[in-house]
Amino acid sequence: MEKTPRHMKLITIETEEDKLLRKEFKKEEKAYQKINRLQNLDSDDEILKMVSKTTSATNFPEFIDPKNRKAPAAQKYPHVYDMNLESKVSSCFIDEEPCVIPAGAKKTAFKTHTEVYIPVANMPQELTVGKELIFIKNLDEVGQKAFHGITNLNRIQSIIFDAAYNTNENLLICAPTGAGKTNVALLTIIHQIKQHIRNNEINKNEFKIVYVVPMKALAAEMTENFSKRLSSLEISVREYTGDMSLTKTEILNTQILVTTPEKWDVTTRKGTGDIALTSLVKLLIIDEVHLLHGDRGPVLEALVARTLRQVKSSRSMIRIVGLSATLPNYKDVACFLKVNFYKGLFYFDDRFRPVPLVQTFVGVRGSGKTLCHEMDKVCYDKVYDMVQKEHQVMVFVHARNATIKTANVFREFSIHRNHQTAFLPQDSNTIGIAKKAFESCHSKELSKLFNSGFSVHHAGLLRSDRDLVEKYFAEGAIKVLVCTATLAWGVNLPAHAVIIKGTDIRDSKQSKFIDLGILDVLQIFGRAGRPQFDSSGHGMIITSHSKLPKYLSLLTNPIPIESCFVKHLANNLNAEVVLRTISNVEEAVMWLSYTYLFVRMLINPQVYGISLEELELDPMLVDKRKELIISAATALDRAQMLRYNERTGNLSFTDTGRTASHFYITYDSVEIFNKCLKPSMNGSEIFQMISDAKEFDQIRDRDFRDNEFHELHALHRKYCRVEIKLDNPSMFTFLERKVNVLLQTYIGRATTTSPPLISDLLYISQNVTRIARALFDMALHRNYAKVSSILLELCKMCEMTQWSFESGLRQFPDVLSPEIIHTIEENKIPYTNIIEMGAKELGILLGNQNEVAAVKKCSMEIPYIEPSSSIQSITRTILKMNVELFPNFEWNDEFHGLTAVAFWIWLEDLEKIFRWKRVLITKNQVIRKETYKFMFKIPLVEPLPSQLCCTSDRWLDSTSILPLTFPHHLIPHCDASMTDVLEQKFE
Repeated sequence: MEKTPRHMKLITIETEEDKLLRKEFKKEEKAYQKINRLQNLDSDDEILKMVSKTTSATNFPEFIDPKNRKAPAAQKYPHVYDMNLESKVSSCFIDEEPCVIPAGAKKTAFKTHTEVYIPVANMPQELTVGKELIFIKNLDEVGQKAFHGITNLNRIQSIIFDAAYNTNENLLICAPTGAGKTNVALLTIIHQIKQHIRNNEINKNEFKIVYVVPMKALAAEMTENFSKRLSSLEISVREYTGDMSLTKTEILNTQILVTTPEKWDVTTRKGTGDIALTSLVKLLIIDEVHLLHGDRGPVLEALVARTLRQVKSSRSMIRIVGLSATLPNYKDVACFLKVNFYKGLFYFDDRFRPVPLVQTFVGVRGSGKTLCHEMDKVCYDKVYDMVQKEHQVMVFVHARNATIKTANVFREFSIHRNHQTAFLPQDSNTIGIAKKAFESCHSKELSKLFNSGFSVHHAGLLRSDRDLVEKYFAEGAIKVLVCTATLAWGVNLPAHAVIIKGTDIRDSKQSKFIDLGILDVLQIFGRAGRPQFDSSGHGMIITSHSKLPKYLSLLTNPIPIESCFVKHLANNLNAEVVLRTISNVEEAVMWLSYTYLFVRMLINPQVYGISLEELELDPMLVDKRKELIISAATALDRAQMLRYNERTGNLSFTDTGRTASHFYITYDSVEIFNKCLKPSMNGSEIFQMISDAKEFDQIRDRDFRDNEFHELHALHRKYCRVEIKLDNPSMFTFLERKVNVLLQTYIGRATTTSPPLISDLLYISQNVTRIARALFDMALHRNYAKVSSILLELCKMCEMTQWSFESGLRQFPDVLSPEIIHTIEENKIPYTNIIEMGAKELGILLGNQNEVAAVKKCSMEIPYIEPSSSIQSITRTILKMNVELFPNFEWNDEFHGLTAVAFWIWLEDLEKIFRWKRVLITKNQVIRKETYKFMFKIPLVEPLPSQLCCTSDRWLDSTSILPLTFPHHLIPHCDASMTDVLEQKFE
């Protein structure tokens, strides 16, 4: 009998639970690969073949059966550290209403309010992950230069290091505020830079990196931060926002653009001109990606969808990195960003906070004015308690005027209760310097509050005033700072304690108050605790008693963030059609599959009006997406923004749609403009049309107070030069015309002392030129001669902040003194006359011989062209007009730039524009006095153009008119000669 060979066998003992986990893991891995392949399929039919296998994948969380009420087991991923999955909670009752609170929380009831105190969470086990920190000295040379001055990365940065620094994986990093996400972004930036190093030299023309931040203030901060870090690598970092526009040369020489969602959206909407820029983008970093749930969410969705489609169509690699605060449904956002759950998804809960957080939730009893008064008292007590312990406090309110009101209430409380000394900082040289600085600031309220230990901060303050407040709060000279959410989303300015006073926020679009979102609460709480100074931070929210259970429940069971894309679908569809990435309904339906809206519709269909039965019949929601697209396309067709062919499904844009896309004008505003824009309008009608734009809704819907009414009335009397039709000067009527009054106030260079009106003026200055330019473009394409002329003048008045009837020499404010300009305007001396005057004569008129040379020099530098024309017949019915433009002005780089100045040339008969052209007169042509030549072809039919109009695109008082005559050209008769028809006989 033969001996059988002996073999060693490895026997693995598994429980049933282990087997299920292993199967689930394999199932998820396969499902994820299929989800990724969905985007590469050519049609929805192919997607439908896979739907039964993919909708239950890990990227699309399962539904909870309402009958069974058992949620599916939470999936585990290698880099997700979510204590909430295993956290323990306890229940309590608030006014007989059940409420779930974290274990260890303590509830205390007072006569006027109820408090729930939540201490720092006890860790179920010590965190062992991330203990092996990455030391900078172990990085390559490029990494060491960028992180110069830093010894090592922190725990979170060390965990993410390999994925960020050594791979091209898309990333989603969810971590508490202050955890160091900016340095993670820097790791991905360095990785991208290293890919373009050849022969120890960085090829800077091969790549662009775009860093998207939610606020302009944060853009400036990030630009400064990255510029310092990357200066040793000679990498150029520039801010690219509405306030900081860049020339094409500057963009070409910049490697990292720090921008806002809206600015990058409008940049990528323009297929021509900026296509070279977008094709060079290799890394897109989106900061605060959890803003998907807010008003700016649709912009982020459009950006990501456009980027993902660009990757697919161009077959190029663009890495997407999302940075976020802790999100409840981080897997959905990761799916939207096309992040691999096992390689690129990183979630860190509050255990990773740099400073542990204590939380207090306060519910105040009462209603109306009583509730507000009690909230002020409770809030002051909490502030005083913190200040006594020598802590700084930030109190967040939800309106700009509420900051000063709350700070004054606190100051009065401190006086009545003899608490003044607790709020005053100790005398020092710094305090003396600070007092002098606040005495000279624009807002006088700041000086008065600072002397009591308080201050305020909001976006309505001037930038210099905000910088002053931030500086001295950081230095400890200000004990209590009352502010709006600007400081939570933007500037990094922590304090030991932050208090949210009230949770009612005015929604201008819905014209009602809504509740503050829990993500906003957590973002504000993220400012609590100063790293390296505090052992813990304290976050406190004071709300009405009825809303206390809601916020406590949201803390333990936060609601997933949903998409707002449907509300802005028409605007974004129009942009894609104009960009030519969508040409029919079928392509538009596929485009929607790249949005966060699609992800959430699959997971939570009922929120978007989809029943579970519809989802079963149409698992990929093709019909629902098609319904949304057709609805938006029909609305856009009605607004003349695009043409929708119902039979073929084709979509094509119009001039109006292109204008709306490029100038970032909403569909709602276009409908208003279509209704109001006519061939013949006066200045009053045009000013009111601009004032009615939907972009100014937030100004119209803001609370209007008596003191603002009186100041607005004074501004109207003093600065409004264009008639505003008022049925009666009541507060309501003024509210309707408020934007018009402030627009004219802005053009007239007037100032106001009311902080809300200062804020409104700033908002108008940032948006009115764009809207006016869009209207000019619409009028020009509709060939409205008179309206185009008025609108172009209005554009220039808004840009130069001066009226068209004022002297053109006002455009040289840094050269000519106000007194000289006033004398010129008083004597009504045109700058063309000044050029011809002798020096002695001009000196007598000005009363100042020393200024004559400067005045004549400026007069010669106003761009002015002298047109001439000749007319020839091409055929019996077509004429050729040869136009020559002679630049009759002197070039100055300081005022004209380094390349060219633009002029608009059009043929008109005062009502209609026959032909128009935008020309660029170059610097060399002006210096060499060369004429610019071009040609118009016009039909020889009545009516013929009566004049040639030449006007500067940017400079006021720079228009020349050339009258036209056609003496030797006879208009042919339209009627052809007719003869009788003869009868012919055929044999």
